[in-house]
Amino acid sequence: MNKRFKKAAAIAITVFMLCSLSACSKQDSGLSGQGLGGENKQEQSESANKDDEGALGGGIESVESMYSKGIDLLKSGKYVEAEGVFAKCGDYQCSPDLIRVCQAENEFSKGHYESAKAYYSQVSDNAETPGFPIQAKKANLDTRITLTKMAGTYYPTYNRITMDKYKKKRKQGSWYSIGVWGDQFVSATFIENDDGTFDVTGEVQFMRYTKFAKKKSGIKKGAYKLPLSLKGISQFPAKVTLAKGVTLQYKNGLFYVNYSKTSKSGKTKVVYKSAVTYKKSQ
Repeated sequence: MNKRFKKAAAIAITVFMLCSLSACSKQDSGLSGQGLGGENKQEQSESANKDDEGALGGGIESVESMYSKGIDLLKSGKYVEAEGVFAKCGDYQCSPDLIRVCQAENEFSKGHYESAKAYYSQVSDNAETPGFPIQAKKANLDTRITLTKMAGTYYPTYNRITMDKYKKKRKQGSWYSIGVWGDQFVSATFIENDDGTFDVTGEVQFMRYTKFAKKKSGIKKGAYKLPLSLKGISQFPAKVTLAKGVTLQYKNGLFYVNYSKTSKSGKTKVVYKSAVTYKKSQ
């Protein structure tokens, strides 16, 4: 009886131990899997966050790159392409204003000056960006329009040369004649500087008397050539002094040159004058 009881007890203890070991094994396995799964989920979350941060960083860099590209296109005169690039930049920096600038410059390049002014009127007075002087462009637009229309070569349409002699303040004689057309002209061109100002260059040539004579056949005439050079101007002056006694004016599409020189000898003086109107050649 004792032997049977001992044998049954031994079997029961063995079964209990095996069941306990099996349960512990499953629990450890479950915990281990749960830990591994948790780590994977955390790694995936961190990876996703990094991807999001990378995408965000790449987006900002992309807008900066596009904006810079738009500036380069605008400076090189590719206004339509530049406008398209700035449109993709949204509200980044001065993009909305630069869209209007592109539209204005495009209209200007076509000779549609009033449309260009209308677009520039929509550009904010505070808009500015490195590499392109928005406010200077806006403020000096009228000057650029004037200089664009002015550029070219001009020839005389009216010419008067006079030579008057005075003795004791009394006029003793006067002559006038039309100068030689082929020896008279005005040429003008301009460039726009990075700060929005302008440099104007060219030449002015006109005829003048060089010697007083009692007889008209003894009068000497000569060509007088002078350079036209204006640096860093924001508007074309109402009157340009080319040399002592020589002035140049531009008005309503015409150039006007006026020359005056007085020669004195005792109580006698001679006043030489030239007045020439130039029109742009077609």
